[in-house]
Amino acid sequence: MKRRYLYLLLFSVPIVLASAVVAFAVFGAAAGIVWLFLAGDTPWPPAADILLGAVFVLAFAASALAFTSWAYAVGRQAEASAALNGAHVWAAVEVTALLLLVVVAYQWHVGNIGPKTDGVLCADFCRGKGFAGSGMPPRTAGAATCTCFDPQGREAVTVPMGEVGPRP
Repeated sequence: MKRRYLYLLLFSVPIVLASAVVAFAVFGAAAGIVWLFLAGDTPWPPAADILLGAVFVLAFAASALAFTSWAYAVGRQAEASAALNGAHVWAAVEVTALLLLVVVAYQWHVGNIGPKTDGVLCADFCRGKGFAGSGMPPRTAGAATCTCFDPQGREAVTVPMGEVGPRP
């Protein structure tokens, strides 16, 4: 197998991961622009969903094409040597691990994985008891309580966070 094709296989997983990261970043920027300058808090037109979907697909395809072209070019240059460059193999493994670590760290940071915050525990508690909403005092207040609200927005019950659930 020619080295240029081997490099495409070697870097295929990092290419997909990096392209997804780039596409999500471009998608987020485009959604922010639509929100700030076009639609705001009003209901977005259906065309915005189509536009943002197209932006995501185009960003993914363009970045994947750019990364694939780069891997192909490096593989073509490596055909002159007799043995496979071990540094390139390790680079592919390290880039894959780094990109997976970035994705997991981001998901941890936004709270999709890992321990639940006090606010989420309070919201889950109040929702489970059938209340319409929940709230907590400011962190600087020193009171670790959870307040549940009725449909009219009135305080229905206040409980200490120890009764709500396990703390992170």
